[in-house]
Amino acid sequence: MNHSNTFLAAAADDPYALVLSSFMLFMVLALFGSVFAGLRGDSPPEFYIGDRQRSALKNGLALAGCYVSTSLLLSVTGVVATVGFDGITAATSVLLSLGVLLLLARPLQLSGSLTLGDLFSLRAPGTAPRVAAAVATLAVTAPYLVAQLMAAGNVTATLLGFSAIGVQQMCTVLIGGLVVTCGMLSGAKGLTVIQVIAAAVTLAAMLFASLAVLRLFHGDVGALLTAADAHSTRPGQYLSTGGLFNVGPTPRLDFAAGQVMTVLGGVCMPHVLSRVSAAKDTATARRSVRYATGVVALVCVAVAILGMGASARVGADTILSGQSNADDSLMLVAGSLDDGLGSGTSRLLFTALACAIFLSVLAVVGATTLAAAAALARDTYHHLVQRRQSDPTRELMVARVAVLLVGVLGILLAVLAQGRSAAFLAQLATAVAASTVAPVLLYTFYWDRFNRTGLLWAVYGGIILSGGLAVFSPSASGSSQAFLPNSDFAWFDHSTPVLVSVPAAFLLGWAGSLVGHRRAHRHQAVDASVTSAVLLAGRTAATAVAAGRTAGQQPEQSF
Repeated sequence: MNHSNTFLAAAADDPYALVLSSFMLFMVLALFGSVFAGLRGDSPPEFYIGDRQRSALKNGLALAGCYVSTSLLLSVTGVVATVGFDGITAATSVLLSLGVLLLLARPLQLSGSLTLGDLFSLRAPGTAPRVAAAVATLAVTAPYLVAQLMAAGNVTATLLGFSAIGVQQMCTVLIGGLVVTCGMLSGAKGLTVIQVIAAAVTLAAMLFASLAVLRLFHGDVGALLTAADAHSTRPGQYLSTGGLFNVGPTPRLDFAAGQVMTVLGGVCMPHVLSRVSAAKDTATARRSVRYATGVVALVCVAVAILGMGASARVGADTILSGQSNADDSLMLVAGSLDDGLGSGTSRLLFTALACAIFLSVLAVVGATTLAAAAALARDTYHHLVQRRQSDPTRELMVARVAVLLVGVLGILLAVLAQGRSAAFLAQLATAVAASTVAPVLLYTFYWDRFNRTGLLWAVYGGIILSGGLAVFSPSASGSSQAFLPNSDFAWFDHSTPVLVSVPAAFLLGWAGSLVGHRRAHRHQAVDASVTSAVLLAGRTAATAVAAGRTAGQQPEQSF
């Protein structure tokens, strides 16, 4: 009993101990709930997307859990805290992407797709579109998975009171291993439980924290903006563009391109598309997106308020001291609320936000890992290896092994890249999704002449352009905030490749479809000419035989 009281006292006095104990409790409950939910049903479709029997509210909360990532909670809050307007518009773009998703909800649900390969095969059946879908899925999910794991390790170590790279790597391995375990044991059903809990906890914690910030300024948003502007990196320009996308010769154009990348890339993430297609009918799919939009909208408003609160209460100079990004802004502002809430309530809020971040990592990383594994198991193994000899039990085993392989590889890459800029990898994943998946989906659903050639040109052209230009952009090298700060091989002057890659991918899809139609007409013409020649030859031979028979009968008649 004395030992128990000692532990509770220590937890009350040390916020890190309280965070650690709460984290362990939440993770054990989440793991138990996900594994228990995944025990019901073990078919491959249920492992990939669930049983298609979830209500609109539950599916909407799970979709919101996919959207509310550490990039939104940490990176966007940090951008709002340091530069202001560009961060607010980034949060708005995340919300706008759900508006685009609402337009695609009906055709996505009617497609009955389990993976990106199923969507690509709607207009272009065969093995080549399946392979292209698997390549596109891995090109999007791999950097996004690594970025989320890196952020998870960094934030976890910071919340526990450590800053060494070795501790961050250990936390990355811990969280990554937990995600892989959940994914292997439970699949989509178990991850749905985590996503619903993550959305609910994150929404409650972010709203409570934003109300606490507003209370410190007596509900006066103008006073909050004035204080945030005074302590930002751009005093007097806090509500003007140019704070984030200012590395190229055309900052306003880069700013617009960044918003397009967020809108198109966010809606075309494979794990987001599979979540919408998992609805039981079109009405449920649309209602799910509406519920998710409401949740994400409230979280985005809270992100903007907390970002301004971080600038006003902590200051951009303190936030950026000793580091190249402002990902600690959310927890710094949570730790600065003692005078407004009291120490006990402030620590409770700090713990709630920490648990929200942990749960969002589990939700997003788990969904991303499962999407990559589904592409390997269904789009490659099932349709290329098994083909007609379909074995659901063996496919399910391959899917679980794929979750393990993808997870272990993601953890390894995250450990190796720990300490570098995770924002570059997240931006790369979003740019590839916007440049490959978006053109194919829009052409598939809304252009009847789209075909196999156009699909392949758009996918591979989009991957090459977006990936290549991102590697040679200032986000990859040439600055202190780049992924490789000690190198400089950036010759592409724009901060995001979508300025070139998205229009080029749409153009390639259009041009490839025209070429494909011409080839099809040419082949039809050749087949028709061959058929005509064969028919003509057959008629000629038949006429000759008939003539020979007639000629052979005439002498006998004359005789």
